[in-house]
Amino acid sequence: MKGVNGIFGTTLEIASLKDPDKRVKAVAREFESLFLHELLKEMDKTLEKGLFGGGFSGSIYQSLFELQLAEHLAEQGTGLSKMIEKALKK
Repeated sequence: MKGVNGIFGTTLEIASLKDPDKRVKAVAREFESLFLHELLKEMDKTLEKGLFGGGFSGSIYQSLFELQLAEHLAEQGTGLSKMIEKALKK
């Protein structure tokens, strides 16, 4: 799901889908995006000051960067959403 609505906007978009297959695919992709975001946040903790330096503004930019990167990676596909989709369709 592309957009900057945040988790609640995306949830409403997914809920509005009528086709069950499209809904499962959207949920799987959103989960993949959230998982990748958490992974990137944990990886960032290994850096001294992060990519954008320390401080409040640096942490805000870092968080936004990680969120957009996670969404982009999920759109490209890592294979995780396909496995989730397959499991949900059973």
